[in-house]
Amino acid sequence: MSGDAGPRGGNDPSGARRTVAQLHIWQVQAVRDVLIVALIVVAIWAGYALRFVTVPLLLAFALAYLVEPLVRWICSVFRLSRPVAVGLILGSCGVAVVVAGLLFVPMVVRQSSEFVASVRAGQFDRWIDRAQDVLPKEFRDEVMRVREWVKPLTATDGVSVHANGELPLRVPLAPEPPPQAPLVSDSTISQAIMSPATQAALWRLLDFSGLIFAAMLIPFYFWFFSNGFPSAIEFLGSLVPDTRKATIFRLAAEMDAAVAGFVRGRILIAAGMGVMFAAGWWINGVPYALTLGLLAGLLSIVPYLGAVVVVPAVAILAASQLAQPEADRMAWYWIVGGPPLVFVIVQSIEGYLLTPIFAGRATNLGPVSIFVAVLAGASVAGLYGMLLAIPVAACAKILIRETVMPPLRNWAAGKSSDPLPLNRD
Repeated sequence: MSGDAGPRGGNDPSGARRTVAQLHIWQVQAVRDVLIVALIVVAIWAGYALRFVTVPLLLAFALAYLVEPLVRWICSVFRLSRPVAVGLILGSCGVAVVVAGLLFVPMVVRQSSEFVASVRAGQFDRWIDRAQDVLPKEFRDEVMRVREWVKPLTATDGVSVHANGELPLRVPLAPEPPPQAPLVSDSTISQAIMSPATQAALWRLLDFSGLIFAAMLIPFYFWFFSNGFPSAIEFLGSLVPDTRKATIFRLAAEMDAAVAGFVRGRILIAAGMGVMFAAGWWINGVPYALTLGLLAGLLSIVPYLGAVVVVPAVAILAASQLAQPEADRMAWYWIVGGPPLVFVIVQSIEGYLLTPIFAGRATNLGPVSIFVAVLAGASVAGLYGMLLAIPVAACAKILIRETVMPPLRNWAAGKSSDPLPLNRD
């Protein structure tokens, strides 16, 4: 007996063959595979449980990954160090956020406030009543259920409404009692602090503060991730076995081109579509066109998702026109067909002009594949699934094409007896 075979046929450091009884449990290959899978599952669970920490980390790493070509370009063209280039990008983004906030946030807030005031004033009630009368009974019940759910959110609490839809000053429901001397005691203070309304307000304040803190962590993490990105890539590359380094690097480059090209291009495309939606619906006369257009552009990060804003645009335009005198109203075909026509025009510009310029065929997925991937992602993980569906589908397509299809083709051609052979040591 030579004594040079280990548990998997390799060399044994002790110089003697080891029996199963002498093996540690983690030296059994099957147990080791189970432990690795369990460790991955535990890591995913821990990341979800600590999402307050992990989500900003992942977002910062994703941003560092997306802007890496820009950082390299700035360093090479302007001969700047990497920290200076990253600082310029952070400063430019900060200025852009401030300018966008000063220009668009006040208008969006004003339009949203006007919409809420119009709903509270009952401006849309007459149009909803007319639409409800012509709907089938089952849909009529659904509309009633939605209206009952919305009513507490838009209640005016004793506010009377003028005929022109304006909200006057608040009218008290009952005479106010005469003022009394305040009675302050430990019991009243504790009751006020422990009341459900106070506790809910405190929890909301804490949640909002936590959200602001998490958002502030993203630039902080981004600075370190972006500065250390080349070192991280070099370290990960050193962990790849030399025998498979060429194949893995080639697949990683293809997936990087697909994911990064799609995400970077989609962000630019969605911004352009938001501007075009807002301008088109403003020309069409849709109220709150800026808010609706920016919302449609934001949703358009996921292909075809911006279409969900078309129905509210038509409904708001119809409600606003029905509130006007009949002589001043638009033609019915312009009310019904105007917002969808704007959407079709913008979608055509996106498909034939914006996508070829900014994204090209980065994912190599057709329209049907993209649509199916978005639906599948929505059914599995909701909005997050919709955002991740297309990059995941593009990577899956590359892996299937490069690792699964060649053995299947060899098997179909009679060159292999196994359609999916497993390499064994």
